[in-house]
Amino acid sequence: MGRVCLQMRKHTPALVALMVVIVWGVNFAILKFALGQFEVLAFTFLRFAGMVALAWAVVFWRERGRLHIERQDWLRLGAAGLLGYTGYIQLSIVGLNFTTAFSNAILIAAAPLFAALMLWAWRVEPVGRARAIGFGVSFLGVTVFLADKLHGGQLIAGLGDGISLLAAVFYAAYQVVLKPLLARYPATVVTAYTLAIGSVPVFLVCLPSLLHQDWARVNPTGWTVLVWSTVAPVYVAWTLWSWATARAGVGATNAFIFLVPVASGLTSFVLLGEAFDAVKLAGAALVLTGLALARLKPRRASVKAAERAA
Repeated sequence: MGRVCLQMRKHTPALVALMVVIVWGVNFAILKFALGQFEVLAFTFLRFAGMVALAWAVVFWRERGRLHIERQDWLRLGAAGLLGYTGYIQLSIVGLNFTTAFSNAILIAAAPLFAALMLWAWRVEPVGRARAIGFGVSFLGVTVFLADKLHGGQLIAGLGDGISLLAAVFYAAYQVVLKPLLARYPATVVTAYTLAIGSVPVFLVCLPSLLHQDWARVNPTGWTVLVWSTVAPVYVAWTLWSWATARAGVGATNAFIFLVPVASGLTSFVLLGEAFDAVKLAGAALVLTGLALARLKPRRASVKAAERAA
């Protein structure tokens, strides 16, 4: 019984990461619907306002005695907030507004590759040959999964695609900068502080758009999507993702991001009736194979080399 519990505890971060990427994958199609009713910056302002309120409500409810942040961590906390929330969240939603949900998903799925390069360059976490191969196989799988979109010319190198790719770089940097904070503070506290810091520039940029929003165009479904996108894919998902990252590491957890476009494709199948052929199934299989490879532990020699370098 004890061994079963130990095995379940060992795999819990992976299960949590899997649940989070499913939520993220579903969210692409849902957000695309909302942006048909909201101005993108007005939607972003309302979403961030709700996230900040929710984050601090949870912190005051659960972490009242653990709000203190050491002086030496404030710079890192501020950088994480600007990279993750001002940069990634803002750029990803703007990119989605100018491109397709599939394009947005595939380009943001490149984040683990950028994170792996940063981890290697800054000697934060060993990558290992198996994990590097896994990343490559997974990225190939995502490309194969979206081959019909590529062949149809829907994934064009335009403004939205460039913004989405830049969002992936910001997200990768956010994960690397955030890692030491998660080892010292609860994930809910880190989320609340980084979200509050990252929201300040967002509010300043997006506030004027509230005056231009046609509120009569927003129906009850649009408001429901706003609430969903405030609670589930950002605040709850990011907090759970931070929890999983703190326990499994940046590289192993980020490997799951390659499943986001797959989840997005499945959502399109369920909601939009898009058919799947053998190519899409092969792409999904490659993604899962790469994920399995990326989750292999680095060789002991690589770990010792990284420890000596640190």
